Amino acid sequence: MIALDDILVLDLETTVQDKNGKTDNSPFNKLNRAVGAWWLWVHLGRIGPCQRSVWHHNEKPLPDTRDELQQALDQAKLIVAHNAKFDIIWLLEMGFNITCPIYCSMIGEFIFARAQFLPLSLKETAIRRGVTHKKSDLVDDMFKNGIGFEAMPLSTVDEYAEADVISCAEIFIEQITDLQKEENKGLAPVFLLMNDNLQFLVEIERNGIMIDRNVLQKVKEQYEQEQTELTTRLNEIARGVLGDRPFNLSSGPDQCKIVYSRTVKDRDIHARIFNIGTGKNGKRLPPPRMSNNEFKASIRASTDVAKKEMAECCPSCNGSGKQYKVTAKGVPYKKQPKCKVCDGSGAMYVSTGQTAGLKLHPLNPMYASANGFKVDKTTIQALLSQAKRKGNDLAVEYLTKLARLNSINVYLNSFVQGIETWVREDGILHANFNQTVARTGRLSSSGPNLQNFPKSNKFPVRKCMISRFEGQSLIEADFSGLEFRVAGELSRDPQIIDDILSGKDVHKQTAAIINQCDEADVSKSMRQEAKAYTFAPLYGGMGMNEPEHVQNYFKTYFSIYKGLKNWHSELFSGVLRDGIVRTPSGREFFFPDAERARNGKIKKYSQQIVNYPVQSFATGDIVVLSCVRLLRYFREHDLQSKLIVTVHDSIVVDCAPNEQDLVVKGIVWAMQGVKEELVSRFNYEPVLPLDIEIEAGKNWMEMSEISCEVTLSDV
Repeated sequence: MIALDDILVLDLETTVQDKNGKTDNSPFNKLNRAVGAWWLWVHLGRIGPCQRSVWHHNEKPLPDTRDELQQALDQAKLIVAHNAKFDIIWLLEMGFNITCPIYCSMIGEFIFARAQFLPLSLKETAIRRGVTHKKSDLVDDMFKNGIGFEAMPLSTVDEYAEADVISCAEIFIEQITDLQKEENKGLAPVFLLMNDNLQFLVEIERNGIMIDRNVLQKVKEQYEQEQTELTTRLNEIARGVLGDRPFNLSSGPDQCKIVYSRTVKDRDIHARIFNIGTGKNGKRLPPPRMSNNEFKASIRASTDVAKKEMAECCPSCNGSGKQYKVTAKGVPYKKQPKCKVCDGSGAMYVSTGQTAGLKLHPLNPMYASANGFKVDKTTIQALLSQAKRKGNDLAVEYLTKLARLNSINVYLNSFVQGIETWVREDGILHANFNQTVARTGRLSSSGPNLQNFPKSNKFPVRKCMISRFEGQSLIEADFSGLEFRVAGELSRDPQIIDDILSGKDVHKQTAAIINQCDEADVSKSMRQEAKAYTFAPLYGGMGMNEPEHVQNYFKTYFSIYKGLKNWHSELFSGVLRDGIVRTPSGREFFFPDAERARNGKIKKYSQQIVNYPVQSFATGDIVVLSCVRLLRYFREHDLQSKLIVTVHDSIVVDCAPNEQDLVVKGIVWAMQGVKEELVSRFNYEPVLPLDIEIEAGKNWMEMSEISCEVTLSDV
């Protein structure tokens, strides 16, 4: 338990830059400066007066109190801050030395929330807990007018920052007091783990990952070319099935015409029929329950069949699109009005009487939208199955290419542009990592989101991520089938346990079923893509809108893993009885308004109830524990290699010269040895081994497995 003595509570205020329309207050932006630090002491539960160090402010000269802050950092037994990772990174980048543990009050509030959505900002937390918080309208107005802390009157900044520090101190005391209550004591190990992990997140954010800008540019050019080719072909197909009237591939109504051969008669009527919109609570209205015949009748009532149209020259303006007018004096108007007959297009569009589009059928009311019917990622996959059954080769080509174009648009906008936006002048990309966004405690990433970067060669953006050490490699280690193992661990399903202990590759087995081939023919990429199917039933997925053989896989899954199904039933019963799910780490998830529907299933939360404990214990606890241990190993062995990224169940290291053997030993010790940490921290004895796979390569995409003969006894 934390003693409320010699606690240093602090808060930094910095300048902020605009980065392509995004806020950038990072210390890695050379234009940013730390305006000042404000801090106070908590002694024996009592809050002391506020002190400050100001380094970058228009009111000069200011006394240099840097030494006073360092002295405070040296004396502190614990440093407390709200969103502490931000403050700690800034202080370390400024050259301050920090050796004591860190406590983040934002993390504390996240744990107490127990998976309920709560705003976690200092302001919202202070209001919710009823502690000191002085809202400064003046400061807010200055921010809106583009005035930063460095340009505000120092007295205003002092008032603002001191209120924040006092609020943080009061929140911290309340959290520690709450943690001592009987109903919260089980949360203490999670508090310790997540705050320990702060050190690791600080480390990887400061280290960052090296970007080869030349490779990035080549990837960008390659996929921009494919983007152009796909757009050209899609336009050709659309023009062939629609006729001469102009269309826009990004338009929902136009896509409805192309794919479904339907146009909405009246948007309001269509929306009412299909409950499109939001209710009084602001949530999207559910689609109506309809039989197949009712659904077809509703489609006919709200939409018309789209017809091919042929363009003819407008007789009124002779194709110019303008009505040429002159003044009373015979002088032409500078700006000629558009033709009212053709609405400025220069053409009249005449129906040919032929049905336009690809003539596919809407699937069910769920796929209705205000523009007609959806043509999104999920829908495309279902429509592809329909087109293949009908032998509609043109529809198959269109949907396949449209899906690919949509993916490339995401790749270029999110990944390439994300790297270009956030990479620094020295070529290092410092992404943000957060453990209070995903409700399970799973780490997330932003600026850019490295967690979502494609692993396969479908889009080789990872190829531009290389070692900062000349001629050296990146090393990635990930747990093998971690979430499947954790599901077996928690459910004690005998079949899962047997499959794992016998060394069965469940992902390869899944890939063989999904791709309808022998396991010997399963490629690495097929196995990677099959993971989603292996994990889906763990989280309540049923394979809806998938091909028949894939649906059969989902149907037979729980007949094989009966123990898993029984565990899910136990979770549902526990939630209905107590409203809560607990993990072996002590982490808790509340579902206070869960209730059983008439069909026996849990309303609203069925997927979260089975998903949260598996994902949380796997990637929120086991992976995080591995990260904490690996950082400890790196510091104890004074390695020059850099911890740079963690993605779900993997950790990536930028390996320094002559350190590969030590790095591999550290990975084995940290990841396979996490079992002993589960015992010591959570008093939990696992029954299944944790296997890891280690790869190395010159970049983060082109990696190959390296032999790992090291055992825990060797480390």
